[in-house]
Amino acid sequence: MRIVQLSGAAVLCVASMATADILTVPGDFPTIQSAIDASSSGDHVMVSPGIFNELIDFSGKAITVEGAGSGASVIDGAGLSGPVVRFASEEGSGSVLANFRVSHGSGEVVNDPVFGNVKCGGGILVRSGSPIIHDCVIESNDTWGGAGMCNLSASPTVSDCTFQNNVSEGHGGGIYNLNGSEPLIERCSFESNTASWGGGITNTIGSDATITACDFIANTTVNVGGGMFNRSYSSPIVTNCNFFGNIQTNNPLGSGGGMCTYGAGTGGGPCYPVVTGCVFEGNTVNGDGGGMANAYYSYTTISNCIFRSNSSGRDGGGVAAVGENEPDAPSNVEVFNCVFESNSATGRGGGFFTRRSEPSLMNCTIRDNSAGDGGGGVYFFESGDSTMGDTALCGNSTVQIGGSYVDLGGNTVDDECQDCVADITGDGTVGVDDMLNLIANFGPCGGCAADVNGDGVVGVDDILIVLSAWGDCA
Repeated sequence: MRIVQLSGAAVLCVASMATADILTVPGDFPTIQSAIDASSSGDHVMVSPGIFNELIDFSGKAITVEGAGSGASVIDGAGLSGPVVRFASEEGSGSVLANFRVSHGSGEVVNDPVFGNVKCGGGILVRSGSPIIHDCVIESNDTWGGAGMCNLSASPTVSDCTFQNNVSEGHGGGIYNLNGSEPLIERCSFESNTASWGGGITNTIGSDATITACDFIANTTVNVGGGMFNRSYSSPIVTNCNFFGNIQTNNPLGSGGGMCTYGAGTGGGPCYPVVTGCVFEGNTVNGDGGGMANAYYSYTTISNCIFRSNSSGRDGGGVAAVGENEPDAPSNVEVFNCVFESNSATGRGGGFFTRRSEPSLMNCTIRDNSAGDGGGGVYFFESGDSTMGDTALCGNSTVQIGGSYVDLGGNTVDDECQDCVADITGDGTVGVDDMLNLIANFGPCGGCAADVNGDGVVGVDDILIVLSAWGDCA
């Protein structure tokens, strides 16, 4: 017989598990809030299918509140005043909301650093906490900021959620992160949300969100950032996300159909977003940067991204990086291993445009872009210290490169593009670099250049195509 001695912590853990209760709604309690009020740490509140017209507050409790999934359990704030779900007592990761549809919330008054007292957090409000929200649909909420969700100095984990049809008068139709919030947002969808700034998400005042494998589809902004808006010391890490069909409307000087980063603003200072492995396609803007705009102290690092079929009413159909000399406020973005394809600008720089900044373009493919005022591929306006190397331009409207820049060598300019999908890097040769790019993107990768056969997955079939085309691209 084996005798196992448990530590004090283990005994407490076992005791906690043994005493945890399952509270059912409406079986044991008529409302979700009454079950929360009766719960203790570690308890599990299970909610049956149905519409529950109430607002709930976790009240600092480390409990799980779980619906029936597939939209069957709805927490609906229609006719009530406040966030539908509230985390305002420094809840941690032991506080979990899962498998609900959250709708018709109106938010509560918070102090926005620019606009003062405004209502935020229609669907979900998190103040100074780090709860977990997963497998939820947050939809049809309407308030000033963060109609879907507002995070105030908070770091929640949000996974496998859908934010749709939320409307913010101010910032962040889907999510508004401010005052040093650092949420982890994974595998979420932001679709058809609307805001004046940041249709899908706004990150501001030192909010460094980590956003991975998310989709931003058909969101709308009046001013900047159809899919996402970053400003004032905010440097999100955005990886393997898709920005499809986002729109900036009304403001002729608006920017960033897919994403806009604006370093200036209240709090000032630069922003350093890192954007990796993302696809920007079919986004539109009245002003600059159909796919992405970077303005005034925006030092975005962009790598292994695709900018395709985006359009701008002014400059930078794919990407714009704009600054000013007085005061000196450049946007020195760094762009590596990216593809700019079939973007269009009414003004300059069909693929890429920069003004009074010093960006770097390395190992990129810039093909079949167009601009009404020159620089079909790239336009460097008053940006003579910009650098470009190992970049292939082809098939762009004339003149393909406008303005002056520092040539680091390895650049090519051709009137027509060769149709060689196996040439992933666009250097005219199918070889080791293409295979390394393919391996680096192995797995689900819809729209990326390494998905040679276009089936949404980089896999063995793509390897076989690259091997069969090995050598000079014909």
